[in-house]
Amino acid sequence: MKICKAHYKDLAHDADIEITNTEEEYKYDPLSFTLDGIRFKGTSLGDFELADESQFEEARTKFSILKSGGFNLAGREIPYTYKLQGYSLDVDMPVSVVRKSDGCEIEALIHISFGFIDPDMDKVRCRTYCDDEQVYPDDAVVQEFSLSIEREKFVSKHKTLCFEDALIDISRQMKDSYYLKCCLTCQYSDYSPYGNDDFGTMMCYRCHKEDYLKVNSKDEFFEHLDGKDFESRQETYLCGEYEPRRKCEGYRGYVDGV
Repeated sequence: MKICKAHYKDLAHDADIEITNTEEEYKYDPLSFTLDGIRFKGTSLGDFELADESQFEEARTKFSILKSGGFNLAGREIPYTYKLQGYSLDVDMPVSVVRKSDGCEIEALIHISFGFIDPDMDKVRCRTYCDDEQVYPDDAVVQEFSLSIEREKFVSKHKTLCFEDALIDISRQMKDSYYLKCCLTCQYSDYSPYGNDDFGTMMCYRCHKEDYLKVNSKDEFFEHLDGKDFESRQETYLCGEYEPRRKCEGYRGYVDGV
């Protein structure tokens, strides 16, 4: 378990919080925090929801909550969800890096600063409903995604909550001096050819290393790995079987500078 230091702010709150990340015991909603007696959980930093839906009436008096669901889709009842909206968050997330000059592993901090604003109705949007009415989630605006190591700071040109895009850009910037030591740069992790979310949807194939080392394309991914079990991991996770991504491309390719 990791603890990420963060600062949360909305119209009624301005507080330092701790976000618990149960990355070792991976589950669907590994991130959580409690504020003002209400617990929120989520898969990524931009999708926190009420952990206990029975607290909805209390929570809506303290926070901006978007209720959605409660309708039938193709014969399946869509359950209600209660998404946290209208807040800003500054998060520091620890991660390991390797200093290339001496091979020393050191700790660095990912810093992410973002906030939610009213939706831009001029943009093309996915339809979201609550019962029979369309509702509109807030838009996330990212101010910074950066990595601080010793006395250096590398700021991603991508202002995004997508860890893949931001960390690959940062890896290119620091390739002469450092490389990330985590699932993103590991030889045995990959993204699904069917797509991935902002954070925490890497597939770890450490139980099928020989098969994974045969993969250098999408076709080979399906040939050697389709149907095989894998572990779901976050980009920033690190286990004892880490190896730098240098032997094969897998489906997603190499990470520059590793």
